[in-house]
Amino acid sequence: MIIDVHVHPWTREFMEKNGPIMKACDFFKLDAAKLPVSTDQLLEEMAEAGVSKAVILGQDTRATKNRAFRNYTLRNDEVAKIAAKSGDRLLAFAGVDPNAGRAALQELKRAVGTLGMRGLKIHGSANSVYLNDRKLMFPIYEYCQDAKVPILFHTGTTGLGDTEIRYSKPELMDEVCQSFPDLKVVMAHFGWPWPDVTIAVALRSPNVFIDVSGWKPKYLPPSIMPYLNGILQDRFLFGTDYPMLRQKEWMEGFKRDLAPRLKPGVAEKLLGGNAKRMLGL
Repeated sequence: MIIDVHVHPWTREFMEKNGPIMKACDFFKLDAAKLPVSTDQLLEEMAEAGVSKAVILGQDTRATKNRAFRNYTLRNDEVAKIAAKSGDRLLAFAGVDPNAGRAALQELKRAVGTLGMRGLKIHGSANSVYLNDRKLMFPIYEYCQDAKVPILFHTGTTGLGDTEIRYSKPELMDEVCQSFPDLKVVMAHFGWPWPDVTIAVALRSPNVFIDVSGWKPKYLPPSIMPYLNGILQDRFLFGTDYPMLRQKEWMEGFKRDLAPRLKPGVAEKLLGGNAKRMLGL
């Protein structure tokens, strides 16, 4: 089973009304005419690439003061509906805006308890909130740890415009993981340009996973390869950052450029085995 753990269920219409996302398209050198026109297209592309399941990520910036993100919210009801229509091929992670305080926690509880969403996505830079903010973030972490809800964190730089990467430095995750040792965490994009810090956090915290989304396989930094092939081989996850990278393109690159560099058994763990364990499938 191949599982893409990092998918944005964005359509061209949604993306084109979001300045920060269109700046990300420029960052990734994407042709706007080729952006997905519907979430049905996501399922078609997954089938073509041989991807069995994908985690689709919600996002909420309704309480964020940065006006560039006023159109960025994907409501949890909408994301859960997309997942429900997929026949269990799409697994929904909620989005909440930590700036909303208690309301964010209540929305998360509703998303998990009522909508059946499987996890949470946090993008500190989009929300202009530090990942280790004790007032805004720690109540969310406490609930997720107790409820065994995994959190996927954007870590490191971002192609999104109109925001700052200082909120998403991977070093902030060390305090989070030490304060909530049973919290299941995914550090997306291996925290680049600080992959060594991400590795250090994962080595200290056994419930930390690392996704390789946003990177073509041939460009994965050499510094992560000994850990992907070695002591952390049970905690790396395949992700594309769709639609910034598409599954077919990524899988073709994987077979050509990365699979030959992996030790026996590692590919199966990276592509799906580790995600099954992280997701409790």
